[in-house]
Amino acid sequence: MADNVTIIRTPNGSEWLPATSVPVVHCASCGNAVDTPEEEATYPDGNCPDCGNSWTGAENKGVKIAVTAPKQISGAVF
Repeated sequence: MADNVTIIRTPNGSEWLPATSVPVVHCASCGNAVDTPEEEATYPDGNCPDCGNSWTGAENKGVKIAVTAPKQISGAVF
């Protein structure tokens, strides 16, 4: 595990990683998911890093959220 990762320890001893979120933009031309800070910096004034087309304003935008669950319920489908 990376040195800069925060681990939350509860009084019962369980360990959790905090939830994280990343903005995602899907290119309207090719569908490429732009989800890294470097790629996101090209939006909305630049071009898609995958196909090279200009951003049109019709891109789908969302947020990718990663959450953790205690070991007792890991693997469950929500």
